[in-house]
Amino acid sequence: MKSLQEVLTKEYLTRLREMTIRLRYRLSTDGYSGARRSMAKGSSLEFSDYREYAPGDDLRRVDWNNYARFGKLYLKLFLEEKQASVQIFLDCSKSMEQEGKFLAAKQLAASFAYIGLQGGDRVNLYAFRDGIAAGKRNMTQAGRFLETVRFLDELEAKGGTEPLRAVLECGALGRGIAVVISDFMTDGKLEETVKLLQQKKQEVILLQVLSREEEDPQIGGAVRLVDAESQKTLDLELREGIVQAYQKALAEHRAALGEFCRRRDAVFCHVREDGDLLKTIYTALANG
Repeated sequence: MKSLQEVLTKEYLTRLREMTIRLRYRLSTDGYSGARRSMAKGSSLEFSDYREYAPGDDLRRVDWNNYARFGKLYLKLFLEEKQASVQIFLDCSKSMEQEGKFLAAKQLAASFAYIGLQGGDRVNLYAFRDGIAAGKRNMTQAGRFLETVRFLDELEAKGGTEPLRAVLECGALGRGIAVVISDFMTDGKLEETVKLLQQKKQEVILLQVLSREEEDPQIGGAVRLVDAESQKTLDLELREGIVQAYQKALAEHRAALGEFCRRRDAVFCHVREDGDLLKTIYTALANG
């Protein structure tokens, strides 16, 4: 079984770095663009706001007067440095357990984390099942990327899927972009999830990852289908008509998701586990 560190090659990361400019464009609404120079008018010395200190932040930016008054660490933010955030929600439910599929999903999560960290944005990574199962929050320094990769490598696929509950549990989010990575093979309230993220001032990207077998089931032979989360079973023979009906249902499911996202001004992309992940990331950012 390949590890995430093996697939994140130097060449792959170099190509990801070139995409950082696209994320900057997505996050530049109202001039918010991480630690990079924003498009807003004003001097970099013009005070704008405070935010709480997070591990890894530059202590030189701490307002020690506020610390003396309130006993908490706050950082000064300036007009051109108001920080955007990148939220990454990774489905770690049982339905994601196929090795290649789960690795591809982890690679996508790592890729968006890398792009955000390279741009100086605040990255929050949530692994969800029936709510948030684990997370890495308030990452702002590029040096924390390896820590992120190790975190993702250790995740296991198990349990059910409730993305809406995960978004409810993550609390308030700073203005930014939210990427949800899943197979979306769930009866969960996905539309409500997108609406809630948008209420939290997020630009939403849905990325569907499927295995080769889920994308292109082969005709012939008897199979037992087992719902990975409910454990319900269905015995059938994969005749041509059944495969065609499945592919039609999958196409309709994707079309409905795509149409919903268009109406909500969100982005929906899909990729097979052995597909071109870099192209998928580029498409997701370009279509925002």
